[in-house]
Amino acid sequence: MNVTSEELRALKPIVVATIGPTNEGKTSLLRTLTGDPNFGLVNAFNGTTVRAEIQKVFFRGLAEILQLVDTPGFQTSGEILETLAEDAEVEARGGAFGLDDVLRVIPKNDDDYRHDLRAWNEVARCDVVIFVANVVEDPNQSLIKHTLSILKNVGKPVVVAYNNLGDADENGESEKSDGADGSDARNVAADATFNDYRADWDAILQKNGFYLIQTYDAHRRSFRDEIALFEKIAALVRDPLRRRVLQLEMEDRRTRELRRLDNSRKIVAELLLDVAAYREIETDVAREDWRARLERLEDALKQNVMRREHQAHLELLETWGFRLGVLDREALVVDDVADETDQVFGAEAQRHFKVGGGFGAAVGAAVGAVVDVGTAGLSLGGGAALGAFLGGVLGCGRDAVYNRRYDAKGKKLTVRPDKDVAVVLTSRAVDLIQKFQTRGKAIEDSAQTLVSARPKRVDVPGLTAELAALADGDEYSKMNKKDDALFKASDWRKLPGVSALAKERKTRDDAIQTLAELLKKATPDFE
Repeated sequence: MNVTSEELRALKPIVVATIGPTNEGKTSLLRTLTGDPNFGLVNAFNGTTVRAEIQKVFFRGLAEILQLVDTPGFQTSGEILETLAEDAEVEARGGAFGLDDVLRVIPKNDDDYRHDLRAWNEVARCDVVIFVANVVEDPNQSLIKHTLSILKNVGKPVVVAYNNLGDADENGESEKSDGADGSDARNVAADATFNDYRADWDAILQKNGFYLIQTYDAHRRSFRDEIALFEKIAALVRDPLRRRVLQLEMEDRRTRELRRLDNSRKIVAELLLDVAAYREIETDVAREDWRARLERLEDALKQNVMRREHQAHLELLETWGFRLGVLDREALVVDDVADETDQVFGAEAQRHFKVGGGFGAAVGAAVGAVVDVGTAGLSLGGGAALGAFLGGVLGCGRDAVYNRRYDAKGKKLTVRPDKDVAVVLTSRAVDLIQKFQTRGKAIEDSAQTLVSARPKRVDVPGLTAELAALADGDEYSKMNKKDDALFKASDWRKLPGVSALAKERKTRDDAIQTLAELLKKATPDFE
């Protein structure tokens, strides 16, 4: 299935009007659907959107395929219904009315009706309607019932989008159930203040003849729900060309999503390789001085691992379309205040991963500081630590963090990260990828923290063994200082008679690709 340049030139965009009562999440839904956190205006006040705003979607940058229209919220549906009931033309038809009648009876110069008039005008010119249903709101409210009563008579194809489905609880204990449309409908958190009216919505929508329903949470993005929503829009489009191009757009979106996952795994793989093969070395260290100089060397290693992880997380931030707030860039500094590092090396951090097996006796803090981050379009906690992702977690003392070696004969002191540090870095990175992947572009509480300081431990089969095999290759880590020595330990393989016997080493790129393939087990591609 493909499309010609002639067909693209003839293509007319599919106009989709997003409608619903005021403050039900229409703008937020379109922000997440388009990936644009700057589209429209979002806040907690009623009637924030006062005019129709259009977000255009271009197919491969060549032709406009969609116009997603954000409309003002309905506020006077009850009054419009009353006016229709009293209208002579409608009465003569036994109460039957259509969209032309709705637009005719709405007062044109009355400010109380201006939002509704603008919204219904956009419905008149659209091809498909998305009605946003806020499932935490009781659909038996008069405004919602009256709006649905009008909508079922206007003769436009409608997809109902269930919004505000609620986040899973922090412990991940809530389960998923299959929705009626085949998508995964997330159960809401067990929160007494959270009302889930989906059953009521199902009943009132069925009563009004609306059966095409899709879950789509503006705050917790689901790529499968996103594709399913586009598929429902495509099913309602009559023109074969526009339907075909929209299906191609969905395939392109799948490709982009897979590319993001692939790039994310490579970013993490490169981080793990850099840290695994990294070492801090000091030469000309006398026997009586090595202990005194050890702490300084360990601090340097700790800070460099911290900065390297910071760099990887910023790359993940960019990969998933989030950006740091310009005004808060100066907040990206290392802060070694004692009470903040307590959460790194303190008892709480020690208890988190006090387990046997792969961790051995204990896992130390890989890095030891926190960073304050402000963002636009993404809430990582205004003025708060980004889940202490630059601070060490799982801390159980310095001895578990480092592999130390002092060569008394060569007066050489070497410090390397312990192999178990990779488990800490992997756990945090996987947690971050999963949350970026499901993060909507709607407005968020500025106090929310995106990444947990101590996320769930992630064990990737084969990863630790592969890193151990690569750890002795100094050339694998870009964090290592350049060695000006004429002969390095790794050069023995190049000696005559040895190179033929030595097992060929992977290149750095090959090593990163191998690690990225292993990370698929923790961040799998979607089906």
